[in-house]
Amino acid sequence: MTTFGDGVYQYGGQPIGGGMLPAMGTNSKAFFIHGSLGLAGNSGLSPSQPVKTLTQAYALMTDGAGDVAYILNDGTTGATVRDVALVWAKDNCHIVGLGAPAINNRARISTVSGSTDVDAYTPYLTLSASGCIIKNVSWFQGNSEDAKASVGHLVSGSRNYYENVSIITGAHANQGDESSMNLQMKGSENVFEKCYIGQDTAAVGFNSKVWSNVRFGGGANEEATRNVFRDCIFPMWANDTEPVFVYAPTAFDVQRWNLFDGCNFINTGTSTIAEAVSHACTTGKTFFKDCAFYGMTNITTADSAYVQLYGITGASVVDVGHYKGVDIE
Repeated sequence: MTTFGDGVYQYGGQPIGGGMLPAMGTNSKAFFIHGSLGLAGNSGLSPSQPVKTLTQAYALMTDGAGDVAYILNDGTTGATVRDVALVWAKDNCHIVGLGAPAINNRARISTVSGSTDVDAYTPYLTLSASGCIIKNVSWFQGNSEDAKASVGHLVSGSRNYYENVSIITGAHANQGDESSMNLQMKGSENVFEKCYIGQDTAAVGFNSKVWSNVRFGGGANEEATRNVFRDCIFPMWANDTEPVFVYAPTAFDVQRWNLFDGCNFINTGTSTIAEAVSHACTTGKTFFKDCAFYGMTNITTADSAYVQLYGITGASVVDVGHYKGVDIE
């Protein structure tokens, strides 16, 4: 194995992944995963000896060492890594998909084939570590068990970085009437860039349950603080008015601020949702800069000093200082 100064690793002289690789430390290791070709008995230390699951790679990684788990793929769902729910608690350990950086890309982690149990996959990933990079992968959970709410990713760690990651949970009609969330944020100073958080393949929102793409906090001492979302897409297919894109339902869910910069919130369902942001929190602010909204009546149902939108002025004023997309003829 040859290591270059820019962090690109080569096996047999062929570069892997180009500029998608994080820098690795002098004592760090690379582990490779392939959903269909991997074997539990492999070392994982080369693309020709991949392990089968992210869980196996994680067990081989060292806390704080800068190790990287690389997910290989074949460009289709055939190489999907079928894995159980995972608690990622090792600091400075990274996950990178080596595939085309597309929406819902095929460096993909999904539930074990045949499983219908939603409880076994919520949260699907708990990121309690800090200083981790998760890049160019997708997580998918669409189990069929009824009357069960889902959590895709729960981020309680700090200073982690997500880039081009798809988080898709509850993508089954049986979960569409539950209080599911694709991403729950309890940590601080995390950054999400060019991510796809949510789904528009299964209808959500009937039966008066609050579905959300992003849920901030979890009450006192679990506040989301200074997290940034940049150039992200938040999709939804609503068939009632209850779902929201951003949800902070208690007084202590946000501290200081969280920022959405250049993000798109898109509901293309059969119903217009009542509001994009439900923000009962009074301990911190949520800012929306140069963001676009489609498929809702209001940004918030009432003017709120804790929800601020800047940079875009639309043709239809919804609340003071708040705008939404309108049909331009």
